[in-house]
Amino acid sequence: MSVKKTKKQSLPVANVIASKTKKQPVHTETFANPSIINPTPQDESSIALKEETLRWIFSIIGALLCYLVVATIIQKTYHPDINELLALANKLSFAGDARPEPVESLLFRSGVVTITLGMLGFYILFTKTQWVKKLADNPFFLVFSTLCVAFIIVLGYLDFSAQNPFANGGGDMPQHARDFIENKSNFAFYFDGIFLGSHLLIYTLICVPLVACLFFIGIKKYSLEKNKVFNISISAIGYLVAGGTVLAVVLMDSFAFPYSFVNKYNFNAVYYSMTQVYAGMPMLVDGFNDTYGLYPHFLNLLFHIIGLSVFKFSCTLATLLGISYIFNFYFLKQFVSNKIILFLGFLSVIFFPFLDDKFINSFDCIFGFFPIRYLVPSTLTFLAGLYLVKRSQVVYWVTFFVMAAFILWNPEFGMVCYLSWLLFNTYNDFYTSEGKVNIKKILLHWAIGFGVVVFVFFTYKFLVYVFYGAMPDFNLLFGIALAFGKVGFGCLPMKLVHPWNLMALVDILGILYAITKWYKKEITPKSSVILLVSVISLGFFVYFQGRSHNCCLATSSCFSFVLLTILGDELWEKIKSNNIFSLNLLFGVFLFVISFSFFEIIFGAGKFNELIYQEDDKSAQQAEQQHIENNSDFILQNSREKEKIYVFATKFHTGLYFNSNKRISAFNPGPQDMFLNTDLDRFENRVIDSSFDIFLEPSTWNNSFMARPLAAMAATYDFKKTNQSMSLLVKRNIKMPLKTFFGDDGSVLHRKYTDDTAGIKLRVKDAFGNKPVSLKTEFSVEALFYAQPQVYPYATIAGNMDDTSGFLIANVLNTKNYAFGINGKTFVLALPENQWVYCVLNIYPDHMEIYENGNLAASTTLPAQVHSSPEQLFIGNLGGFRFYIGAISEICITDKALDKNRIQQTWENIKGL
Repeated sequence: MSVKKTKKQSLPVANVIASKTKKQPVHTETFANPSIINPTPQDESSIALKEETLRWIFSIIGALLCYLVVATIIQKTYHPDINELLALANKLSFAGDARPEPVESLLFRSGVVTITLGMLGFYILFTKTQWVKKLADNPFFLVFSTLCVAFIIVLGYLDFSAQNPFANGGGDMPQHARDFIENKSNFAFYFDGIFLGSHLLIYTLICVPLVACLFFIGIKKYSLEKNKVFNISISAIGYLVAGGTVLAVVLMDSFAFPYSFVNKYNFNAVYYSMTQVYAGMPMLVDGFNDTYGLYPHFLNLLFHIIGLSVFKFSCTLATLLGISYIFNFYFLKQFVSNKIILFLGFLSVIFFPFLDDKFINSFDCIFGFFPIRYLVPSTLTFLAGLYLVKRSQVVYWVTFFVMAAFILWNPEFGMVCYLSWLLFNTYNDFYTSEGKVNIKKILLHWAIGFGVVVFVFFTYKFLVYVFYGAMPDFNLLFGIALAFGKVGFGCLPMKLVHPWNLMALVDILGILYAITKWYKKEITPKSSVILLVSVISLGFFVYFQGRSHNCCLATSSCFSFVLLTILGDELWEKIKSNNIFSLNLLFGVFLFVISFSFFEIIFGAGKFNELIYQEDDKSAQQAEQQHIENNSDFILQNSREKEKIYVFATKFHTGLYFNSNKRISAFNPGPQDMFLNTDLDRFENRVIDSSFDIFLEPSTWNNSFMARPLAAMAATYDFKKTNQSMSLLVKRNIKMPLKTFFGDDGSVLHRKYTDDTAGIKLRVKDAFGNKPVSLKTEFSVEALFYAQPQVYPYATIAGNMDDTSGFLIANVLNTKNYAFGINGKTFVLALPENQWVYCVLNIYPDHMEIYENGNLAASTTLPAQVHSSPEQLFIGNLGGFRFYIGAISEICITDKALDKNRIQQTWENIKGL
């Protein structure tokens, strides 16, 4: 059969040559190369490959030039009002880190559209242009294509040798520990301290050439792929290293306590919401949302079976990450024919996006990305690969429902991947068997896509109503993402010369590959998955465009490496049977990029042991772990299961305090997910209107964005007990006197607080300062308050004192003593506890008098003349976190000292309380 097939293939070629010979006789002896007369199929294949290469290069260059024109027009004509966007940001959020990037965002979006359409247009043009064939069959091709590969090499060098944009505050404040390293280049950011950073020349001059020799000499020349021993050896080494790496990733992400600082921060960001859902709180109800989506509801059943703890939660997410990588490997195995490229590419998918940061920094699980976000595209590509094997309708429908559910799991990447799945099916079924546009099938895919999303969302809504008796608000699911999109919270500027150029180039090649197959009506499973992975990679690129830090680029590069692996394997299949210098050189560049992860893992194998056991971090965190355990015991001893409480503590400890105890937070979202001003307004009102217990850790809770809820707490709560570092506060049951005791004749300021909402709101407002008051050298301050233990140092009744001027009445922490201060000097006086106290501070030009409950308690001379303070006047606080927790009924400031008889008479009116 092979002989017959050869004859059938050779006949047309022979006939063509014969016909040409009849018309124009050719004398063979005039040609130095007889193969030109009788070109072999390999020669024709090589010329065709050169032609296609030129079409690709010209299409990319043409599209980039079109984008350059579009980008120039945008920059010259589009000048949005940044101040207006900042004002909107302040209206939306208290975060204070709005960095609007409307121009950069428009440039990015226009780039995606312009370059994609440009490549399509230019590819069609150059397909119809005959001179491309002429250029492919003369020395121009060798020179031009080699220069293009050289440009890629130079671009990579410039990108990595450029300064890290955030090194030591360059461009913005440092965002990462690696921004402080001495060598400020992007290369140093990623590789200083590991194999490539220390042995770049060895890798470039020895390791990569050895790998290239394995391909060009071992496989291409000596056909090692046909050798059984070789294949078994490659498989054994590949599966051992790949399997060991995945297992190490799972083990290092499984821990009983998040030891390092950054790990606690990122762990709590995903764990807190899980503790709340586990305790019985539904998400998207009563304002409860999460930055990363509704994943806790999907995991809730599992944890109700096995129980919830830090270890079980981390093990579960670590296992999901391991499954994601297994999905990646299966997917690559379906579409990568060369085993060496398969294993090198797979290890690159793991190392650079995930392990690189762990090899050079303190451990961080990054569960918010790996696996919560990463699981979504990994599952999609796995299912798409399964679907393409047999075009199973079961897999088709399962994929639709799974991906629709993933929109709820994580809305950002869920939406990107759902649209990618729809585009994949549209592309895959674009043509009928007759080569016509399959409009019916395309419309069916999109109709099914819309219907499945609606069904899944309404099913979720129904289940939440059945189990919790409440309806979820889907606006909350997308609220934060939309707010970020409007004004660019946390956005960072992209530098033009930066490694993102290489990531963009890979995406461009993937999209162009899909375009060429579509235009030729040669859509194959490989071209379909290349389009799928290109769109997914582009979705990751959107994440980097907004948060343009080096560490974000590494994290976002996962599917760029997946795509690069498939494209590199396709390149190898082309050059394996052709000898084209520039493409061979390009494959060498590919090997340089794809091989380093293998060497990093091999030479850094000892690092895995450190990452799994984290002994140094455990030792450094013992005191903090004990601190958290003590406070957790205090919470458990003073609350009941299913009780609503609130914990004011270090915000990345909050999830640990709710851990597995099934206590419900009285307000959600958690502090790390609070972002909108509306959240703070709701929280302030919740504190005022409700009566849940509060656990406060004042020494660590100093987040300024929570100042108003804390002020509301101070105005409506009382101290109950403490374990030294954490205090229990309960709703105040002491009623404010209805009567007003202080006269306002000649008063500079007079406040009477009440128990109604208006009175509490006034107390909250005064905690953040009134306008400065101008006081004479003689004045008085009257205060009626309920004296009780305080948790903040210098919890202030009233004051405007700085170092040299103003006055102060404040509690001395952990004592019954109160400081009465003037001009930076204080006199301490013990006051009775757990009762109403009436104090008067009389200031004279040369001395100070303090009255307690109508009697003169102290008098002292003043060393200098009284100075009026330019500071605001505070009541119930002083500036930052000096909140007085408890009842303050009345404050009056008068521009003269009060008479002793009047003070005694006022006390007579009060003491019946």
